[in-house]
Amino acid sequence: MKRFVSILWDSGNPSDTASAPSDSIIDLNLEQVFVLAGATKHKAAHHRPLRDVSLVRYRQQVFNDLQDEAVSRAFETFVAGMSSVRQHLERARKLTNPRQSDRWQLDAETLYCRTVLDLHAALRELPLSGEGLRQWRDWLAEYVDGPNFGGLLADEAHVRAALDEVRYTVHVNGRHLVIDRYAGQSDYSDVIAAAFARFGVDDDADRQRFFDPWPDMNVVEEQVIALVADQQPGPFQQLEGHARHYREFIDPVLGRFDAELHFYLDYLWMVREFDKHGLAFCLPEVTEGFAGMYAEGAYDAALVPKLIKSKVSVVRNDFRLEGAERAIVVTGPNQGGKSTFARMFGGLAYLAALGCPVPATRARLPLPDNIFTHFVREDDISDAEGGLARELARLHDILADITASSLVVLNESLSTTTVSDATRLGGEVLRRIVERGAVAVYVTFLEELAELGPEVVSMVAGVDSADDAIRTFRVERRLPDGLAHAAVVAERHGLTYDAIRARVR
Repeated sequence: MKRFVSILWDSGNPSDTASAPSDSIIDLNLEQVFVLAGATKHKAAHHRPLRDVSLVRYRQQVFNDLQDEAVSRAFETFVAGMSSVRQHLERARKLTNPRQSDRWQLDAETLYCRTVLDLHAALRELPLSGEGLRQWRDWLAEYVDGPNFGGLLADEAHVRAALDEVRYTVHVNGRHLVIDRYAGQSDYSDVIAAAFARFGVDDDADRQRFFDPWPDMNVVEEQVIALVADQQPGPFQQLEGHARHYREFIDPVLGRFDAELHFYLDYLWMVREFDKHGLAFCLPEVTEGFAGMYAEGAYDAALVPKLIKSKVSVVRNDFRLEGAERAIVVTGPNQGGKSTFARMFGGLAYLAALGCPVPATRARLPLPDNIFTHFVREDDISDAEGGLARELARLHDILADITASSLVVLNESLSTTTVSDATRLGGEVLRRIVERGAVAVYVTFLEELAELGPEVVSMVAGVDSADDAIRTFRVERRLPDGLAHAAVVAERHGLTYDAIRARVR
C-alpha cells in the first residue's frame, strides 16, 4: 500500500522542531491568534515552529491547495462527516442498552463509509498540486479498494439489510403490549407518513447532512426490542458479533489525517474572516538563512478582532532589510504603534515558521532557528534596581544563545536605567546581535542606537504633521526626528501639557 504519513510532518516525526519559548508566545500575543485558529485543538503544532525550510514549504503546499474553493469544500465535508461519526460513537459508548449501543455503532460505520467514499470520489475530480494532499489522495484510493475498508463496507451492509428485514406487530391490550411476528398486516407508520407527506419540506441540499436520527430509548421501547430479539434472534446476534469485531473501525491513518486537517481548515477560516474586512494574508517566501527580508501591507493579527469590534481601521506597515542590514531600531512618541510593529515583526516570522499564511500582502522571511523576545512589563518598571537586574539577566541569556539564524525582538529594553547607561548597554546589545548575523527589532526611546552603523536601519513611528499629538501608527523608514526622548522623559516625570494643566487646575 502507498505510504502516507502526515500532512503536518513530511517524515511523520516532528524531530526538526523545538518548543517555542513561552515568553516569546506571550510577548508577541500569539495566543490570541491561536485562539482564532483553533488553539485548543492544535496546541502541539502551534507551539512547535519548524526549522526545516522544506517542511515549511510542504505545509504551504497544503494551504495553497486548500485555498481552492472546491478543494476546501470537499475536505470540510469530510471533517463534518468524521465529526458526526465520532458523535455517534460517543453516544454509543454512553448508552446502557447493548443493542441500542451496537446500532449506534452501526450507524457510525455507515456515516464513516459514506464520508470516505464521498471524499474519494471528490478527489478524483479536483486539482491537487502539493505533495501532501496528492500522497493522501493516492493512499485513500488504495484504502478504499483494499480489504479492510471493503470488508467493513460489505459487513455493514449485510448486517443493516438483516435488521431492515425484521418485521413485527405490536398489540396494545389495556396496559399490556403483545409482540408478535408480522403476517401481512397494514403498516400504520406508512399510512401516517403518507398522510402527512404533503406537509413535508422538499429536500434541501444545504441542510446539515449528518445528524442524530433518534434519542435514547425509553423503558417500553427497550422491552419491545427485547421481545423482538427473543422471537427473531438471528439479526440481533449478527449485530452483536459485528459490533464486537469492528469496535475500532476508524483506520488510524485516516483518523490522524482528519485531526491534522483541522489545523489547516481552522486557520483558513480565520483568514477568510479577516478577508471580509479587506485584510490580506499571503504565503511568504521562506529562505534558509538571511537572503534579504521584507513585508508589505503587514499588520498585527492579534489586534484585529478588537479593532474591528471598535470599528477602527487596521493600519498596515512595510519593512525591508537587505545587504548588510540586520536590525531595525524603532523610535518615536509613546502610543505611536512601536510595540505593535515589534509584535507584528516577530509574529510574521513565527507564523511563517509554522508554514502558515502571514498577515501581509507580500513577504520574504528567513526561517529562524529561534525567536527571542524581551518586553518590559509593568511589574519590571516598578522596581528600578530589580527590574534592571532581571533585564540584564534576560538579555545575557539571549546573547548567549543567538546564532546567525536567530530573530530577536526587544521592546523598551533597558528603560529602567539612566539614559547614559541605557545607551551604552543598548549599543553593546545591538552590536553583539549584528556581529552574530541575527535579525532584530529594537523598540527604544534612545535615538542614538539608530545610528550605530550600516547594519542598523532607523524607523520612526509617525505623527500627523499638522498635530504632533495625533499618531498615525505608521512606522516609516527614516532618521529619528529628535522628539522621542523628550516625550518619554516628559511623560515619565509628569511634565506633559495635560499633566501640568491637570495639576494647575
